Formats: sequence, C-alpha cells, structure tokens
Amino acid sequence: MDIRDYSKYFDITSNDLHIDELKHLQMYFSLLKLVEKPIASLVIPVYRAKETLLAHVISLSNLKTIIPYEVLFIDNNADEITLNILDQLGATVIKEQKQGITYARQKGLECAKGEIICTMDPDTIYDPYYIDKMVLPFFKDKDLVLCCSVSKSYENNFQLSTKMQLRNWIKEKYFKRKLSQGFMNRIKHVRAVAMAMRKNTLIPLGYPIDLKAVAGCDDGMIAIQLNLIGKCKYVSANIFTALPPPRDPGKPFPFCNERFIKF
Repeated sequence: MDIRDYSKYFDITSNDLHIDELKHLQMYFSLLKLVEKPIASLVIPVYRAKETLLAHVISLSNLKTIIPYEVLFIDNNADEITLNILDQLGATVIKEQKQGITYARQKGLECAKGEIICTMDPDTIYDPYYIDKMVLPFFKDKDLVLCCSVSKSYENNFQLSTKMQLRNWIKEKYFKRKLSQGFMNRIKHVRAVAMAMRKNTLIPLGYPIDLKAVAGCDDGMIAIQLNLIGKCKYVSANIFTALPPPRDPGKPFPFCNERFIKF
C-alpha cells in the first residue's frame, strides 16, 4: 500500500469521482447493509473530515476479509460537505448531537451489532487486511479483550517527504522498544485510530463521556481498564493517519491520562 496513491482523493467530494468509482462505493455500502449478523463493527466518528473522508472510504472498500462486518459513521455535528458525501454514497450514519469524541464513540458502541468493535478515524488509511489482523486474534484467544496497533503519519495531501519517512521509521523503532518495557509503557501509545475490543467487555465500562481533556485520553483509559479484565495484544498493521499537531520535543508521545489516573 502506497499512501501517496490516495493523494488524488484529497479534498474532493463524491461529485468529483469518476462514475465507476462512485458506483463502486455505492455498491460497497449497499452490500454492507445486507449483512444481518456482523462479527465486527467498524465505528468511525465524523466531525471535521471532508478533506480526507473519500480516501478513507476508498481504503475501507479495499478491505479484504471473509469476516462479515458493518461500517457505522457517527455524525458528531459534522460539516455539511462530509454529510453530503456519506449520504450520496449510501453509508450508514448515526447522529450523536452531544459534542465530543467520547459521546460519539459511546453512541457507536451502543448501536454496533458486532461482537468486536473496531474504532477507526476518517483521516486514516487502513491496511487491506486490517480486519483479519485485528479481529481474528479474538477467536484464537478467549481471554483477549483488546488488540491495538500504531499508525504511521502522512503529510498534507497524503504525501510522504523524506523527512516524514524518516520520522515514521524512528516512530516504529521507538514504539518497538517501548513494547519491551511493560504494559504501562505500551498503553501510553494506544490510540483509537487502531483499537479492537470485545463489545461484551467494553459495554459495562463505557466511554468516559465526562472527560474534559485532549483527544487520546479516553483511548488509554479504556485500554487500562480492559487490561484489568483480560489480555491485550499488539498487532502489526500498515496504517497511515494525518500528521498530528506539533508536540513538546521532550515528550514526542505524551500520555495525557497521567493527569487523571494514579498508577
């Protein structure tokens, strides 16, 4: 998968697609609606997503799996262009008026039909075998409650400069080193862009909807609670997400949950 192949879909609408591409996506979503008993539910909150949404959707339509699944977009007061794209494609959209990512994820959890919840983001391009990699481990190990992965980053317009490729290489090496340093080091890097969880385990916990903090806190807090219940597993997957905002150079991967939870 070359993330740069998606650059032609950056900041366009469904009206800009070739008619064959449009029909392909419409067929994809119409077939998804025929799945009565999904095993996996892909839950994708949308708020500010219009620039990257079509590329994200195309990556979903390229998923290769025999596992029945559903795709749920959670409208968390998204912009009109985003909603028009989803409507024209025939995607399943569920409204959550309360503003905030945890409200949106909680709504998706409550509406999902699948045994496994995959939380995903609309600024992310996913490995074609993502579902198999994230979902199959749950059926090999009954004690597994969380699968997670780490994503690489792309720049504006789905570009990968030499500097960005070096950054991604360092990030991968950094994360692999942290994996060997125990659960609490690993959990500081969990992000909802690449998490899969058992629904029956997650439902009693729920999302911390009263959390007043930057994005990312809820992901780690959920992961910590799940770790107290069962096993957590890191999965290697080829995922690219939008470059995050600048961070403190001394803490390239800060864990905001530290201000809320005493370890």
